[in-house]
Amino acid sequence: MGLFRRRRDRGEATTVIDLRDPAPVPPQWGSPLPCPDCGGRGYLDHIDPFRDVMYMHCTECQVRYTVAKEDLDAATR
Repeated sequence: MGLFRRRRDRGEATTVIDLRDPAPVPPQWGSPLPCPDCGGRGYLDHIDPFRDVMYMHCTECQVRYTVAKEDLDAATR
């Protein structure tokens, strides 16, 4: 029976995906942004839908910061 035999490599090309460097993602409204002071990981605390402002804090240096939707839209143009 040949159910559990391994196939031999026939010299077929294999595809290698490099996951070490992620592709840069443009900042999006509603997702946390990096800290403006230290560049650390941001945490989204609250979104004010009436004033279009995101309230965030840094998980590394604990700095609190805000980003307006207008500013984010101007930066991505």
